[in-house]
Amino acid sequence: MTEAAFLNAFGLFLMALMRFGAFFINIPVFSETFIPNQHKAAIASLSALLILPSLMMSHQMPALSIIGYGVMAVKEIALGFTMGYIVLMVTAILRFAGSIIGMQIGFSFVQVADPSSNQSLGLISEFFQLAGTLIFLVINGHLIMFNAFYKSFALIPPAKATIDGGIMQEIIAHSNMLFICGLQISMPVIAIILMGDVALGIISRTVPKMNIFQLSFAVKIVIGMVLIVKLFPILSDIIKYLLKISIDKSEILIRAVGALIQSGGAI
Repeated sequence: MTEAAFLNAFGLFLMALMRFGAFFINIPVFSETFIPNQHKAAIASLSALLILPSLMMSHQMPALSIIGYGVMAVKEIALGFTMGYIVLMVTAILRFAGSIIGMQIGFSFVQVADPSSNQSLGLISEFFQLAGTLIFLVINGHLIMFNAFYKSFALIPPAKATIDGGIMQEIIAHSNMLFICGLQISMPVIAIILMGDVALGIISRTVPKMNIFQLSFAVKIVIGMVLIVKLFPILSDIIKYLLKISIDKSEILIRAVGALIQSGGAI
C-alpha cells in the first residue's frame, strides 16, 4: 500500500468512525449509561473497520487543510447524531406515554431510579421503557436500524455530509411525533379515567357521605392496571409502527442529504 492510499484509508476510517461514534451515542440500548464508553468506542471502531474496504473502493478523501478536516468531522458527527436521534424517539415516545398514564392513575408520585439514564422516572414510564427496549431487541429493531444506517454511506459518502435548512425543518417536524404518538398511546387510558371521574362525581352527589376521594385512588389504580394489561399485547405492534416511521424518516433524511450533495448545495 502506498502512502497516498494509506492516508486515504486512514481519513475514510476517521470519518466513518465519527459518524458511527455519534450514532452509537444516541440510539436505543447502545446509548445507555450501563454500556461503558470504551465499549461504545470499540463497537464504533469495529463498525468503521468493517465498512472501510467498501469505502476505499468507491470513495476518495479530498485534500483539505486541518480546519477543513475538522469541519468535515463535525458534519459527520452531526449526521450520525441526527440519525440516532430520529430512532431514539421510539423509546422517548414510550416514556412520554408512560408518564401521562402514570399521572392519570395516580402513580406520578412514585419515582424509581433508572440506572440506564441516571434519571428518576415514573413507575409506569420505566415499565414502558424496559418493555419497549426488550421488544425492540426481540423484533431485531437494532439490525433494521444498522441496515438503514449502513445505507447512508452509499448515498452520503464520508467527508461530504451536509445539512440545510429544509432538512432541519424535517427533523424538527419529526420531533412533534413525540407528543402526537405519546398522546395517542395514552389517550384510551385518559378517556376511560375521565369517564370514571365523571361517574365518581355523580356518585358523590348522590351519596354525599361516601368518601369519594379515597375511593377514587383505588378505582383509578385498578382501571389503569387493567388497561395497561390490555395494552401490553399490542405494544409490540406499536413499537414496530414507530420503528418503521423512524427508519422511513431516516431514509428520507439520507436521500435528502444525498440529493443536496448531488446538487452541490451546502450549509
